[in-house]
Amino acid sequence: MATNTLCKEERLHGKRVISNLFENGFTFFLSPYKVFWIKIPETYIFPGCFGVSVPKRRFKRAVKRNLLKRRTREAFRINKQILNAAVTSGQVHLMVIYVSDQLLPYAELEKAMKKILQRIVQQIE
Repeated sequence: MATNTLCKEERLHGKRVISNLFENGFTFFLSPYKVFWIKIPETYIFPGCFGVSVPKRRFKRAVKRNLLKRRTREAFRINKQILNAAVTSGQVHLMVIYVSDQLLPYAELEKAMKKILQRIVQQIE
């Protein structure tokens, strides 16, 4: 049975890992996110590693930035099995950056996250 947790090993962290993602990874835009992703050949326990960023330039208040990050992480956590089923070997590192100026409701963010994960799965195959 697959768990719906988002533990530390599933979170994208480390300066070297993140800079490698931005330098060598693929990118695309799917409103309200800009997505960076890369497939790593090494095999880990978890097939996906996820990070989220909300720029201070767009949302000055930390309360709103944190709300958007929580909603985005929750949307990934609920729908990560789409990515996990497709990645049989290696690992996918995924970073999403919120680029909209508006505070969108969770339903729209979840719909966008599903589209993002499906698009990455298509590009992997």
